[in-house]
Amino acid sequence: MHGLNFRILGPLEVCAGTRRVPVAAGKQRTLLATLLLSANRTVPIEELTDRLWCGDPPRGPRGALHTYVTRLRQTLDRHTGGGSGLISTSPAGYGIEVDAGGLDLIRFRTMVAEARTAGRRGDLSAESAGLTAALALWRGPVLSDVRSESLHRDLVPSLIEEHLRTLERRHEVDLALGRHDRLVGELRALTGRHPFHERFWGQLMVALYRCGRPAEALEAYGEVSASLRRRLGVCPGPEVRDLHTAILRGDPRLSSTPPEGEL
Repeated sequence: MHGLNFRILGPLEVCAGTRRVPVAAGKQRTLLATLLLSANRTVPIEELTDRLWCGDPPRGPRGALHTYVTRLRQTLDRHTGGGSGLISTSPAGYGIEVDAGGLDLIRFRTMVAEARTAGRRGDLSAESAGLTAALALWRGPVLSDVRSESLHRDLVPSLIEEHLRTLERRHEVDLALGRHDRLVGELRALTGRHPFHERFWGQLMVALYRCGRPAEALEAYGEVSASLRRRLGVCPGPEVRDLHTAILRGDPRLSSTPPEGEL
């Protein structure tokens, strides 16, 4: 065990116990971030070159890449007693070997999977608790201190989407558990940060309606509808439109929550 802990769900961090391991700014951080996003797999040399130089590589990019890999190895080895074997080399490229507890992204996905398993067993309270704990691993914008246009264009968006889907699911579970009053503030903040994310608007509308605030639920629909028309020239999707109609009609199904395990 190398004893290093890597965190990429926010700024890039490497820790040895309670001590922060400094990783030089620039291409070493880009290299480490790229390897960690594909932890325990080989990353092709061509991809690493693109992440480091964004389509404008130097002469002899393989040699330059090898130099950065060597420096990164030395940085990590200084905090593992040397010879950790963390970074592997093959003819196809390079990889980093990380155990299940050594990378926050792996822990996040494991915790989400365990929470969803609890939900499928019918234990929505355990699912909510597990998803909440998993989401607490996120510390801010992914790899906000790593400068690579290629990385942020090609890899980071899928992680952001994974985070948003997990948030959506936790809201669904909490609505099913009757915790709508706890969600209103969080959902208002999320719709402010993600004004075109219709699922959050729909969940906010349901939470407000169940809190006995149907007028505010209708106002929320008006907000998202106006924003989508003004900025994108489109109307809300059918799910949010149907929800709006149900609120206008006072559909009794909006006030009910499904039994645990049937969400």
